[in-house]
Amino acid sequence: MAGFVFKRILFIISVSVGIVFFCFFGLNMASNSRSPSPSYDPRPPARAAARATRAYLRGVLRGDLGQVSERVSTQTRRLSVAVRLAEAFPRSLGLLGAALAVASAVGIPLGALAATLKRPTLAGATMTFSLLGISLPSFFLAALLQAAEIGWYRATGTRLVPVGGFGWDAHMILPALVLAARPLAHLARISFVSLRDIEGEDYVRTARAKGLPKRIVLGVHEARNAAVPILTALAVSLRFSLASLPIVEYFFGWPGIGAALLDCIRTGQAEAVAGMAMAVGLTFMLVNLALDLLYRFVDPRLRERSL
Repeated sequence: MAGFVFKRILFIISVSVGIVFFCFFGLNMASNSRSPSPSYDPRPPARAAARATRAYLRGVLRGDLGQVSERVSTQTRRLSVAVRLAEAFPRSLGLLGAALAVASAVGIPLGALAATLKRPTLAGATMTFSLLGISLPSFFLAALLQAAEIGWYRATGTRLVPVGGFGWDAHMILPALVLAARPLAHLARISFVSLRDIEGEDYVRTARAKGLPKRIVLGVHEARNAAVPILTALAVSLRFSLASLPIVEYFFGWPGIGAALLDCIRTGQAEAVAGMAMAVGLTFMLVNLALDLLYRFVDPRLRERSL
């Protein structure tokens, strides 16, 4: 197990270096394309990005993540990326946590219900819903919900939820729903498929033949064996949410890491982009590491394979 964790940590470090390099490289290429006489040779921007990456990583080892400039009202303030992350990252994590909690609380029971009841209509509706949820772009759903809330207010004079702004209250509802849409659909689909396949296994039929109650068969025999694909779906759902986070925060005026990252890309602040992107990437990879360890706790076969 220690060897497995060590390899994964090396992988996380190498990917983090790659994230920093491609942030510098991408911004160098973008800057080059805006010049009066752009060059289409990627080698000079790549060499400049490699130099910037080495210099930036030396600073990271000293605890310096770089500087970021941003406008506040009519003034421009300059602060360290670490301070900016400390401000914005908890807001994004709170929003992501709420979205994944909603997706898990609704999507997994919905898929399990469709698999265990064995009703073709419910199964077809679940699969159709999951397809729509995964395919629907986040910006379209965000605009749709905002338009619906504004239309309701114009028709009734009553505001159901805020359409933008920050607050640990009703302000979270619309952005959390948009972030939860794709994870919810994905979790419902994977839960349905996993439990439907397990329904026909010999150990499930044997448990039923013994007269065990349905809740015992589902909770002990089926859920434990479906846990690995569902946990994998949860990790993929986090990726969905992280990919949609900048758009959702921009649409709803949520001052999190996604909105800050978009602003730094727009203004070409390479150090700030590298630091924020690395923080988001590390979050995703550390969650994946935690889930990999959890897999080995849930499934003894994986635990034995890693020894």
